[in-house]
Amino acid sequence: MGLPFDYAARNLGRRPGRTLLTAGSSALVAALLVATAAFVRGLESTFSGAARDDVMLLLSMSSEGDIVRSAIDVSVGSEVRGIAGVVAASPEIHMGATLGVAGQPRPGFVRGITDAAWQVHDSVTLTAGELPGPGEVLVGRLAASQMGADPRDLEVGDTLVLEGAELLVSGHFEAPGTTLEAEVWTPIGPLRGLAQRSDDSVVFVKVEGDLTELEYFVARRQDLALTLMSATEYYESLTAYFEPIQALAWVLAAMIAAAALFSGANTLNASVQDRLRELATLRAMGYSGFALVRSLAQESVLLACAGGLVGVALARLLLEGASFSLAMSAFALRLDAVSLSVGIIGVFVLGFLGVVPAAWRVLRLPVVTGLQEG
Repeated sequence: MGLPFDYAARNLGRRPGRTLLTAGSSALVAALLVATAAFVRGLESTFSGAARDDVMLLLSMSSEGDIVRSAIDVSVGSEVRGIAGVVAASPEIHMGATLGVAGQPRPGFVRGITDAAWQVHDSVTLTAGELPGPGEVLVGRLAASQMGADPRDLEVGDTLVLEGAELLVSGHFEAPGTTLEAEVWTPIGPLRGLAQRSDDSVVFVKVEGDLTELEYFVARRQDLALTLMSATEYYESLTAYFEPIQALAWVLAAMIAAAALFSGANTLNASVQDRLRELATLRAMGYSGFALVRSLAQESVLLACAGGLVGVALARLLLEGASFSLAMSAFALRLDAVSLSVGIIGVFVLGFLGVVPAAWRVLRLPVVTGLQEG
């Protein structure tokens, strides 16, 4: 014979202060788990979204896969365009720079491009304004977040300062699921002059079919000291680089969840202590120890899930559309079904585990002792 569910529900209202504190703890844990999952999934999807098997990168051999450190001859782009299988070749300069935004210096990431960039990076969509010409820049959706600047200072028609030159913001672009959105794009020719560079950083090559000719070019032109890798390989290496940060985020979330677990278990154990006579009376009436444990579990899980729903709703309210700046990039937090489920499932598990100490005590409780101690 089991206790009715409404018995467990009514018990939650007997000590409202304790109930609210426990629910608040569950809400905090749920919100934290959702935020952590959204952070990790956003970071993963940002790099994986730019990974493409039909796009290759030509870098300098000495760069060790780092585009910013890479420096290749400006002739490479024009030479590879005529190779069989090459659909488009986009020579680019990638550089970190201090940008003047509304009179304040901001750390930003600038990409010098040619018209071929739109063929290679076909995930880019112009959302406002027009493509940049000399003396102009195109600003990514998350560029302001990456720079720690106010997006209102980077509207179309505003100016920013790069290497002492004022550049007009000609438009905005989006490239969902990629790191491109945190960048500022400008024509490569003027940028080469501003940065006083006589080289390029990388050539992005969009290919179709066999790579043999492109690989042969790299092997044959030893004088250029080039290395060839796919966009998939490049962004997988970036993902691996940030794995310790993802692990640290989960460790911090686990530590807070463990603290909430111990707090909840202690609270439920204290509740059992206050209700020893009641529980012993129920045992004397014929209810088994497992029936009492099930009722306690219903209380714990019900309270945890109620708080968890509040926490998930709060996380969604506060984090929807939010972005996170990391190094020279930025990415949007990914609040999808998986992230929200992590919060709900997490507090459900915590609510279930939190009842274990109290359950052990109830199962070992002698009826006579309980009636005497209550």
